[in-house]
Amino acid sequence: MTPDTQALMVDLDAALSTASNSQYLAILRGVTDLFLGGVVAYRDEHVAVFDDVMAALIKKLDDAALTELSARLAPITNAPPNVSSALARHDNIAVSGPLLKNSSVLADPALAEIAAAKGQKHLAAIAARAQIGDTITDFLVDRANADVARQAACNPGACFSEIGFVKLINRAKTDRSLAEAIAMLKAEATPPDLR
Repeated sequence: MTPDTQALMVDLDAALSTASNSQYLAILRGVTDLFLGGVVAYRDEHVAVFDDVMAALIKKLDDAALTELSARLAPITNAPPNVSSALARHDNIAVSGPLLKNSSVLADPALAEIAAAKGQKHLAAIAARAQIGDTITDFLVDRANADVARQAACNPGACFSEIGFVKLINRAKTDRSLAEAIAMLKAEATPPDLR
């Protein structure tokens, strides 16, 4: 954080110390609108300032406001990374789901941490991503319930390591639905990408 940003954050914290929840929400919406209005032109240092400001604002907002923010940031390729990461780690799947499913800002290490720590709803959101790396599918195969494992197996954008695919096949031995899902993939001649 630059000295100018630090000074701005001190001023912002002081101004917000007496703000009501509705004022917080109005400020967050205004900051988000400002960010989205110029997102294509922002450099990394601009995004970092928005990241700091939004991070200060989300601390006092309810899940409904966080869900709204998550949905607005999820498709943005240069969304504020710390805010995106914090929202993606939220326990409420309504908040975390849009980012887990759609955010390209979330790198595999962050997704792996979330996959290792969260429950089946979070794993299902990760399994629904357009692209899933083999590190993440390994977590899904190890931790996911049968429905989520099937979802990952049927995802054309999912890459499986050889070990992960072997584990998936082994799970299919005791899970008829998973076996059928893998058989359908084979019949369609579009097996999961193995790396």
